[in-house]
Amino acid sequence: MTVKDILLVSDIDGTLIDSQYRIPERNREAIQRWMAQGGGFAIATGRSWESVEKCLGDLRVNRPCVLANGGLVYDLESHTPVSVQALPQEARAYTRKMMEQFPDAGIEVFTASDVWILRENDITRAHMANEGIHCRFGTLEDVEEPWCKMLLASLEQPAIKAFTESLAPQGVRFVASSDRYWEMLPEDAHKGTGIQRLAQVCGYSLEQVAAIGDYYNDMEMLRTAGITAAPSNAPEEIRKMAGFVAGPCDEGAVADFIEKLEAQYAVSS
Repeated sequence: MTVKDILLVSDIDGTLIDSQYRIPERNREAIQRWMAQGGGFAIATGRSWESVEKCLGDLRVNRPCVLANGGLVYDLESHTPVSVQALPQEARAYTRKMMEQFPDAGIEVFTASDVWILRENDITRAHMANEGIHCRFGTLEDVEEPWCKMLLASLEQPAIKAFTESLAPQGVRFVASSDRYWEMLPEDAHKGTGIQRLAQVCGYSLEQVAAIGDYYNDMEMLRTAGITAAPSNAPEEIRKMAGFVAGPCDEGAVADFIEKLEAQYAVSS
């Protein structure tokens, strides 16, 4: 197996980009070199397609990406969904209960085409500003398109976790994607199933998928991929799951991983 046989999949926040929301130049150069050698490169993230495009800037991917933490596989080149796994209708009832229980929490809903803000707070405003993306404002009833995920923005994580467990939800799962975001996803949708669908579409086996991520919403991806890494800024539990621990994201963790892969799977001359 050489670089040409490998699909490299990277998380964004805490992995590809630094604490200033920029891609370190080392990462940018390494990714471009990786693709020039014939390697596949894709993103797996909780972000929307528009947010990914703005984050990448002039850096391009050469494979579809896993978005909405696994609910959507999306082709950035053609701007079309490749695979959509939607939340069940019950998700709307769960969202309403959570809005009532946590009146200060921000609520965002991701569909294949849009990000909807059902309730603003300082966290959602910072989110939209940091990612520089457009959003639509409305109510639960306004979002007619199938939901890929719902995001609850609040610092009350322990209380929110306890409340969602008390709901005994069916057909959905909850995951923390940061210290202020609690997400509702389809029961069988996560980055692990996302990269499974991506690999199938692109003709890779899971043994040919190399994945790097830093947080709890990356756990399933790290369990699924054949080759794994985490930046050193990841929680200990995540680092222990990874086959390789790179340096911190601010110093080019993805470049560290690429250099290791290049050394191990060099293209034969």
